[in-house]
This record gives sequence, C-alpha cells and structure tokens, in this order.
Amino acid sequence: MKSGKESYYDILGVDKSATPDQIKKAFRKKAREHHPDVGGSEEDFKRINEAYEVLSDPQKKKEYDLYGSMGGQGGQWTGGSPFDGYDFSDFDFGGTGSMWSEFVENFRQASGESSRSKRNRKGQELQVSLELTFEEAFNGCTKRVAIRIPSTGEKQTMDVRVPAGAVDGGKLRYRGKGEYGSGKGERGDLIIVTKVKPHRIYSRDGADVIMELPVSIDEAALGANVTVPAPDGTCVKLRIPAGTQSGKVLRIPGKGAKDVKSDSYGALNVHVRVVVPVELNSAQKASLEAFRAASTGQNSVRPAIDAKVKEVHSNAHE
Repeated sequence: MKSGKESYYDILGVDKSATPDQIKKAFRKKAREHHPDVGGSEEDFKRINEAYEVLSDPQKKKEYDLYGSMGGQGGQWTGGSPFDGYDFSDFDFGGTGSMWSEFVENFRQASGESSRSKRNRKGQELQVSLELTFEEAFNGCTKRVAIRIPSTGEKQTMDVRVPAGAVDGGKLRYRGKGEYGSGKGERGDLIIVTKVKPHRIYSRDGADVIMELPVSIDEAALGANVTVPAPDGTCVKLRIPAGTQSGKVLRIPGKGAKDVKSDSYGALNVHVRVVVPVELNSAQKASLEAFRAASTGQNSVRPAIDAKVKEVHSNAHE
C-alpha cells in the first residue's frame, strides 16, 4: 500500500459514492490481504481498520467528508484486536455463513499475540560457505570469515575454528551470530558450511583417506615394497603382495583423518592400480615374449571365456 496522506477511500479502494455494502466488501478483502498473520504489514492493517471504522459509521463518514478528518483524531485504532466491536455476523463466503465469522474470530484471538511475537521475534539463520584446502580440513585450522547481515547491510568478521577432520559439507553452528531479531528477540544462528577443495593425491570418505597407488606389472606379479606418503606428513612402507590385482585395497589403520565425533582416526585406504607400459625397450619386450612363451597353455587369465569359446567351436563342428 502507498504511504502518506491517502484518503480513507483510497485505502479501501472505493470512491465516495460507494454504498455501505461496497465499503464492507472492500474492507473484508483488504483485511484478508493485509493481516499480519498472513504476511501483511501491521501498519497497513491498522490504516485499513481506521478507514473502515470511519467510513462504516454514517455520522463519522459525514464528518470525514466535510472536514477530511475525525475531529483531529483520524479514526485512530487504540489497541486490542482490530475487529473488537465489529459485527461480522452477516458476512458470507460462497454460502458458508460461518466461514468468515470463524476467520475473524481466529484473527481476533491471534492478533494480540501476533503483534507481540512480531515485536520480539528471533532473527533468521544465516549460512556462509568456508573454503578449505585438504590439509586445513585434515589438520584443523582457524580462519577469519566475513559475514554480511542482510537486515542492516553491515559487515562483521569473526574467527572460525575448524576442527581437525572437517569434512566437505560439514556444518559449524555459532549461536547468536546470525540475523538480528526484532524487538527483544534474540539473534539467529550462523551456520558455517565447510567446502573442501580437491587434492591431487588424496580424497576423503568420512574419516578414511583414499589414495590411488600405481604399480608396475612386475611389482604386481612378483610383489614389492613401496613407500607411500600419509596425509599426516609421515611416510609408510607398504608391502605389495605377489599377484596383486588392479583394484585391490590395502588398508593402513590410524593414518586417516580424525573423526570429528570422537577421538578415533580413520584409515588410509590405498587402491592399487596396475599400470601397463605403453612403450617397451628391447630387453623388456624380449622378457615379456619369453614370459608369454613360457605361459602358453598354462595359467590362463580368462578360463571361463576360454571355456565358452571352446564350447562354441565344438558346437559349430557338430
């Protein structure tokens, strides 16, 4: 609604020739649209009721039309429910005579409490994202965060302590650091959402840390000892068993991240990936050819498939 010196006719959206029924209908519509309990403004709702109080009373309306005011009082609403003293018994919506009466009675009962709750309402939660490196999330850190309060536009800064083991999408709650409340209402909470940037070696699955370990075909076939870096800054010697297949997971307990919900630590899960060389020198090629010759007819790596091929060939010759 417009502010300023609107006439009561403008407030209700009727002209001076409006009948009492038209004024009542206009008020009824405006009251539903602008009541605070349905998201309207208390100030607009107050002005609508002031306008109706004057225009629905023949004597007050006559004085208002003559002097443009109510003896200097302006038809002021002096408190309580804005419906107190009004008779809505003849209001009707689509043939349901009690619907409007119930609607008004609910407003009458709630309006006082609604006004108080709006004056003393807790502020809304604010949510801010905080970007972290893998190491910052793994080890924990303290970072300064800038927050903008929507209602005032002011910028505030605070130091946020990120616990060791923080995960991507984790939430830190700071009570009373969010949006300001109205009246005596307390401030809302501030939610810090941690966003962990990808790492070139490690990834996380809760408290477990995952890394991929490429191994050569001879290391996978014959077995080998490999040194791997742990995310806590140490190095670990890892035994690759002979005959290790690509995809095997080797678990190192206690070398993962701290569990933020306890004092325990996850594991470092090493996923083995067997790497086949793209280029071979002459000695490597000769060795592999000798290996293939020695393996002919033995130790097939695809017995089920070979058996099916043999079955197909057999059927074809019958």
